Amino acid sequence: MDQSVRFNVNGLDVILKEDFDLGKNLNSVIKSETGFKVASFNSETDRFAEYSASQCGFCTPGFIVATHHALTKCQEKGEKPTEEILQKSLDGNLCRCTGYRPILDACKSLVAGVDMEDLGEKAAAASIPTPPGRTNGKLYLTPKTLPELFSVLEQYANQQDDFRVIAGNTGAGVYHDWPLERVLIDIKGIAGLARIETSKDGKDLLFGANVSQSRAIEELQKPSQPGPFHRMAEHLLRIAGTHVRSAATLGGNIALGRLRDLESDVITVFMAAGASVQVVSQSSKRWLSLEEILDSNTDLKLGKGDIIAAIKLPVPQPTDSFWSHKLSQRFWNSHAMVNMSVWLRKEQPSLASTLGSKLGVRGGADARLTQVRVVIGSPRQELGGKWQGQRAKAVERALLGSALDVDTLIQALQALPQGLHPTPTPGVTAEFVSGAAEGLLLLALAPHVMKSASVQGNSKLQDLLKVHSMGEPPFPVSRHSFPDYSSIAAPIALPVEKDRVRLQTSGEAVYVADVGTSTRELFAAPVESTRALAKLGKVDPAAALKLPGVVAFVGPDDIPKTGSAEVFGQVLFAKEKVEYHGQILGLIVAESQVEAERGAQAVQVEYLEDPSLGPPLFSIAEAIKAGSYYDPPMDLVTTIGDAKKAMKTAQHVIKNGRYKLPSQQHFYMEPQGAVVLPDEAGTFTVTSSTQSLDAVQKAVAETLGIPWHKVTAICRRVGGGFGGKAVRPMPVAAACAVAADKLGKQVRLTYNRNTDFRQNGGRSETEVEYSVGFDADGIISALECKAWCLAGAFLDLAWNDLYGVMTGLDQVYELPNLHLEGKMCRTNLVPRTIVRGPGFLNAVMIMEQVLEHVAGYLGLDATLVRERNFMYPKDLPAHPYAATTPKRKSQSQTGTAAAAPTKTDDQNCNGKAEFLEAHSEAKGSSDDAKGRKEVGETPSKRGTTPDVVCGRFQMKEPGANASEASLNSSGRDFPVNQYTLPQVWDGVKNQVGYAAKQREVEDFNRTHAWLKRGVAMTPTRFDCAPPPINAAVSVYADGSVTVTHGGIECGQGLSTKVKQMAAFALGQLLPESQRPFPMDKIHINDTRSDIVPNAGPTWSSTTSEGCVAAIEQACNKICSRLKPHLQQKGSTWETWQATVAEVQEGSGLTPASVMLSAYGFYDGTARDADGRTTKGAKSSKPLKYTTFGAACSEVEVNLLTGEKTILRSDLYFDCGRSLNPAVDVGQIEGAFIMGMGLCTMEEILVEPQTGKLLSDSTWTYKIPTAADIPRQFNITFLKDSPNIRSVMSSKASGEPSMMLSMSVLYALRRAVLAAKNGLSEAALGSRAVPRGVSQVSDRDDSLHGNGTTSASLQPAAHAADSLRPPLEGPEAAGIREETSTSCVIQDGSQGNPFFVLEAPVTTCHGKEAMGTFSIVDMLQSATGSTADLEYHSSGEWVVVH
Repeated sequence: MDQSVRFNVNGLDVILKEDFDLGKNLNSVIKSETGFKVASFNSETDRFAEYSASQCGFCTPGFIVATHHALTKCQEKGEKPTEEILQKSLDGNLCRCTGYRPILDACKSLVAGVDMEDLGEKAAAASIPTPPGRTNGKLYLTPKTLPELFSVLEQYANQQDDFRVIAGNTGAGVYHDWPLERVLIDIKGIAGLARIETSKDGKDLLFGANVSQSRAIEELQKPSQPGPFHRMAEHLLRIAGTHVRSAATLGGNIALGRLRDLESDVITVFMAAGASVQVVSQSSKRWLSLEEILDSNTDLKLGKGDIIAAIKLPVPQPTDSFWSHKLSQRFWNSHAMVNMSVWLRKEQPSLASTLGSKLGVRGGADARLTQVRVVIGSPRQELGGKWQGQRAKAVERALLGSALDVDTLIQALQALPQGLHPTPTPGVTAEFVSGAAEGLLLLALAPHVMKSASVQGNSKLQDLLKVHSMGEPPFPVSRHSFPDYSSIAAPIALPVEKDRVRLQTSGEAVYVADVGTSTRELFAAPVESTRALAKLGKVDPAAALKLPGVVAFVGPDDIPKTGSAEVFGQVLFAKEKVEYHGQILGLIVAESQVEAERGAQAVQVEYLEDPSLGPPLFSIAEAIKAGSYYDPPMDLVTTIGDAKKAMKTAQHVIKNGRYKLPSQQHFYMEPQGAVVLPDEAGTFTVTSSTQSLDAVQKAVAETLGIPWHKVTAICRRVGGGFGGKAVRPMPVAAACAVAADKLGKQVRLTYNRNTDFRQNGGRSETEVEYSVGFDADGIISALECKAWCLAGAFLDLAWNDLYGVMTGLDQVYELPNLHLEGKMCRTNLVPRTIVRGPGFLNAVMIMEQVLEHVAGYLGLDATLVRERNFMYPKDLPAHPYAATTPKRKSQSQTGTAAAAPTKTDDQNCNGKAEFLEAHSEAKGSSDDAKGRKEVGETPSKRGTTPDVVCGRFQMKEPGANASEASLNSSGRDFPVNQYTLPQVWDGVKNQVGYAAKQREVEDFNRTHAWLKRGVAMTPTRFDCAPPPINAAVSVYADGSVTVTHGGIECGQGLSTKVKQMAAFALGQLLPESQRPFPMDKIHINDTRSDIVPNAGPTWSSTTSEGCVAAIEQACNKICSRLKPHLQQKGSTWETWQATVAEVQEGSGLTPASVMLSAYGFYDGTARDADGRTTKGAKSSKPLKYTTFGAACSEVEVNLLTGEKTILRSDLYFDCGRSLNPAVDVGQIEGAFIMGMGLCTMEEILVEPQTGKLLSDSTWTYKIPTAADIPRQFNITFLKDSPNIRSVMSSKASGEPSMMLSMSVLYALRRAVLAAKNGLSEAALGSRAVPRGVSQVSDRDDSLHGNGTTSASLQPAAHAADSLRPPLEGPEAAGIREETSTSCVIQDGSQGNPFFVLEAPVTTCHGKEAMGTFSIVDMLQSATGSTADLEYHSSGEWVVVH
């Protein structure tokens, strides 16, 4: 049998010959008819499995390969691997599920215990022969010499075929127009271009153009190389990831800088180092500077007639120094927004200065600079926004010939704007580039200036010159604590290894793209609209159909006449008009994926102007102006009490606060995909990456106009979903089915990453306007709020975001009087849909913003204000965190304003969890006595009062009367024993030592001019309702078991928990000493619509519980049938097999005497007190419960660069009795990091003129990497909190913890506010005020912009509180910003603008939020060398004589 392996890399067929050795332990693979089969596992695959470092598993093989590569490199170098080396090896890997912590723990274990000899033999080099003729419609050529290359170039220069010269071919990941080119000329095999050598005179280091970036870095890192080369390597190590650097070449990077304006770090670094580039053609060789390479006036035909052959770096001299840094969206694997490199050469030191240095004398005669190169890479206005690295000539002139003292530094900073000319680009403003460049130059020069005599004795100046730039992140530490319930119902509650995790770590796990191919299989790619709103003319596929491999165009006319042209309210293929940019018009079907994608780009589409359509709408503001809304019930009103009446009597009122919430992409690792196989009798088998087989089955059946029973939908696992695979797979599967039906062949439709982004709008953007009434302690008495959620051109499931806001705004807070209105805006953008925590996350962000605003106004710490507003069960005698009297009445009860509160001892902000527990214990409950004694549980101390109300909403449609509102109540009532908010809140507060932590942060901020920290705590409440679902269990004659559940394994560990329950439930038949049933005898089957139909979607974090309950029911049925036949033997397995043999003799020729298969159905209702079964009559009360959590995060921001670091996050979470702590910890961490990404970097960018999605790739949309997670990341599960009415006393974990990431956002707000206040305080010490920062007094009329501002700071009324927030509010110095919310205060004065920090706080947005300031002015103020300056509101400096 032919054992060669064929796969596809960047559009090329690659063949590994049968003698290719992947290494003894590196997962030896052989290609079989059914896929890849693992011959053995290695240390890495085992450790990743053992440390729960794989959830959905789609990204796991990449992490394994990266880790193995790093360990192998250490072995080759004879080095011991370290945590930092393995962490760095993951710089090119992304994971959406795990939050990276378990991956890093697995790496750490490899450092501690890996046997280097166990890594296996070094893999042999792959033999990749040149594919014969055209491959995937492309001609692939590999010249071996330069003459051969120029001959090929000459040959194709005169032909019509487009061609491109490639080496590493990594540019295809950035520029997606390349697949149209038909001829690829790979120069990687030209040996002469891969050399590294030193010139004969030792003055230059030469790199061949084909030298990979990784090889170049290794050369620069060698101990024998001078220090500046080492620092160059540090910068180059931040380019892309290890995988890309290993393939990408130096010459290719420079060529892309010339041809495609690549945001190049190589060019910036090498230009500062004085590099020159050799360009060769068939007739010439010449050396050019990098400035000449980038100059459009230079006669260069790179990739056509000219080729970069080599790069030459001058070897640094002893007096040379080099500094370099880049600012990007994240530390790893992110292109530069702006970068800078500085090369300095000082004159040879004199004897006196040398002796002084040795004696430790600082200052004296400072050496002058004899050579200076300062290079800045940024988008350039003069180049039309194109990115380019250029010499900062004016800065160089200011430095050259001068000593690096304060005066020279000031002159250099003053010269910086000359020639910079920044221009805004998507996600990056011109102001950011200017400010960041100033900060970077200070970072580069300040360490030199600190050594000069001009700084000695000036402490203020020294403080300004103490600078810090973000370096390689340290290896994070973590701590996890969860109670041990393993003795109650083993293997439930044990941290059991994830089901089939070793198949995921080895790469053997099968996803949709791995489903067995057919020899008759075809591939499809979508044809997308390039207009957002237009009448559709002709769609002409003629040009595409002429391309090699293209088979057919599939469009709206191919949908069967009996079928439906719409899927979930959206047209499948646009026919008469297009309504958003990227809307699918049809499919191109071809013999390969590459040919299909190239064909789709070749389809010609005609758009017709139709004024009746009006202008396209791309924002909430535009939709509001046009009155573009979806019809009710999307237009909602939620009412509690009488907010308008309570607002009139409130002690303080803030009116017209405004806040914007961002969208977010799912960024699951496995893109949308479906495989449809037409079968006999008009049936179809659909394999889909979906969270709902029912939805896919419905979409295919209704599109084809056939009964549902003729469609079998199958899913084994999903490579991440997060809500994005609930509805969005429906049009994918339906379109694929239309193609399969038309062509009568198996068709595969898999979106590439860019298409997936464009077809999936993500979370709904939300805008709110609010007014809030409150008392002097911050207790809210009234809240009025309007919310607008953005939906796309079709509604999809975007309404969930609005419903989540309407029903979840209270979160953990008591809102006695609320009036909330909501609208769903219709726009011409891709449809929005549900994303992890739909609506609830929006609600959390809105409510936390309101509380921050109240706290800021009063000058109170927001933690105090949060506590004082916590909801609490009404049968308690007092609020657990009361600021005033033990019992308070809401205004809805009294109709009058709350009495003025008196101060209590809040100084330490201690919670009163013990008070609540004592009250619950005193009340007791008969339910509690039942407990779980039969399985050894100690009964809970907390009482249960099922009818106790703790927060209730009345939601009604507009115009509905009171009785209808009552019927539509969506009140969330829960027992007092589920009110665990005080426990988790106090738990996290005590864990971090919150009061001490705040003092520590304040001390840090006082002693650091350019770094500021912030710390914040936020709570969450999440309401859960496990859905009805079914499952099937079958026992075979040999005793083995197959389980088929109705849920979808998305990485959340659903199948693992199901397997644990099956082992527990089947074990109940066995003698107690032989329990549980062996898990290795249980196989989890694919989820299939023909076995478990009507199962509904997997979402809301509760499907695992429903499946576990259904499986228990099915297992109980089988056990009851087998119980009369029990045969006890010596071991668990012997007993089980003997029992089964009593009813099925196992010959395969006789049937069983009892039914060994059973269905279970969980009906969605509450459990009995044992938490497992519903006994007696069917319960009529749906199972609903609430879970609580709390988090505290500490962050650090850099004023000079906008960079940020999450220093620490502690999460305290009520998971009930976790079904699997390892799984649930992973879910909590992954959700938190996903939310952190929304808060810090994930920015969706849309072209405002066209509606085109600009952030449609990994190049432009950034999720966190392993370098971005908190440096200390601690997770604690609350003890003794059983959810006795739920399934096995468990609670959900996958979505609730995402809300806790808001602690990061508000910690960032505090840090940014501290930065702004620091600038303001610096201004108070002199007449030189930083630009953009104005002084604001305590309730001074100058707030309105009249006269000179007062510089006095007066104590706030609540100064007695020990937990002081950063200065903010009407009783503290404030800061005006254009981004602030201007609010009207109802107590007789205009309140301060409230500082709003909206997510995501990207590097750019974070720096801008801290305010624009002049480093020059601050330095001059510190030296006392400036004239008196006065800052005017116009933003200009005026010299006062």
